[in-house]
Amino acid sequence: MLKVRKFPSVLLSISTVGVVFAVFAFFSKGKLLFGLVSLAISTIIYLAYLLSYDYKASHLMLTAKKYLDKENADKAADCILESARLNPDEENLVKIFGHQKKNLDAFRQTAVKMYKEIGANDTPFVRFTIASFFYFAGDLKKAKELLNEVPEEKRTIKMVRLLGSTLFDLKDYDKSIEALSTYDPPYLPTNEDELAVVFGLGIAYLSKGDKDKAFEYLVRVETRNSKFGNVSKILASIEDETEKDKSTHTA
Repeated sequence: MLKVRKFPSVLLSISTVGVVFAVFAFFSKGKLLFGLVSLAISTIIYLAYLLSYDYKASHLMLTAKKYLDKENADKAADCILESARLNPDEENLVKIFGHQKKNLDAFRQTAVKMYKEIGANDTPFVRFTIASFFYFAGDLKKAKELLNEVPEEKRTIKMVRLLGSTLFDLKDYDKSIEALSTYDPPYLPTNEDELAVVFGLGIAYLSKGDKDKAFEYLVRVETRNSKFGNVSKILASIEDETEKDKSTHTA
């Protein structure tokens, strides 16, 4: 099996385009050789993908999702841990499980099983995975414990997002700000992860009552994406409250 952590999506696109070219070439006079070469290259690329760790790990995650839907926590946990061993792909994990709203008891059972087996599988990605499941199931303290034990230098932005959210939900706003600040970009946020970090910092400061600092962070989010987290409405609300405070003090 090819040990490829993340199979380049551009190669899959080339494979698809190659098949299209091959089909047209087969029906064009004098293009048979070109069609055969295109088809051969496309086939080799796709076979390489099917043999890669990337594909195997992704397939295991999808299988785990099916087991969770059937509330089979043991098999789901086994598939997830095997997937994590082959390829620690945070993007794939979030894509498959990030919007889960059902079978939360199965999530908790799966998290408990993985947690019991963490000794033989202990990596930052596995901790992030188990913490995500505990978070979905509502066990914030266990999620916090798992993520806090990941050394700061090994925390990815997605891990920090989850830790920040967990601490915020536990109303530990100072610790949430401390965690999220490690990935606070020195520029306008450029992707969803950075938007979430900057937005989280703004909301944490707002919850602490620091409207000025909250406004500073939330404006950065709005500048990049005015629809993210209803940021425009939140900013308008802060401005209204600020005006009311000024009126009260001048009255």
